[in-house]
Amino acid sequence: MQSRIVISAFMGVAAGATVLVAGAGAASATPSCDTRVWSDDVQGRPAGLTTYSKGGVYLWHARDGFHLRVTHRRGDKRVYAGSIVSPTRIHGVKRVRKEWRDRIWLSKDRKTLHFRFVNRGKIDGVNFRTACATSLTVTAAKGGGRTLPPKRVYLGEDRVNPASVPFTVNRQD
Repeated sequence: MQSRIVISAFMGVAAGATVLVAGAGAASATPSCDTRVWSDDVQGRPAGLTTYSKGGVYLWHARDGFHLRVTHRRGDKRVYAGSIVSPTRIHGVKRVRKEWRDRIWLSKDRKTLHFRFVNRGKIDGVNFRTACATSLTVTAAKGGGRTLPPKRVYLGEDRVNPASVPFTVNRQD
């Protein structure tokens, strides 16, 4: 079984890139979904992620599901927005450091998670799980009014940059 994460037009990141990720975070009746591995590229919280980290989007998977964070070093306003698409339903959506103008919403079929964070130099984000998804795709993401370059998108503990944005992350078999 495989899962993809695709990020498109995400703050300067090229569209259509595919990335393998380790450790699926799906809450379902099948326990193996939670423990099955995604590619190492996306596994684990980025080391040393703080409000002083390089500005951009951070995405990782852990035993409790997926985590997406945005930040930049200055206190000025920067808007980060995008979508994460799953072939299965997304659930367990929880905001991190909710602020007045931040928005997170699911599509009617609950397979697309949309986000818009008004970041002022701290860390904003969302945690979520999938119903045993085989992949995730991040699309239409921007930061500071422009598309992010791949060097501003960080995956997993080692902060791997995707080759382009959008990109897809797949579950390992």
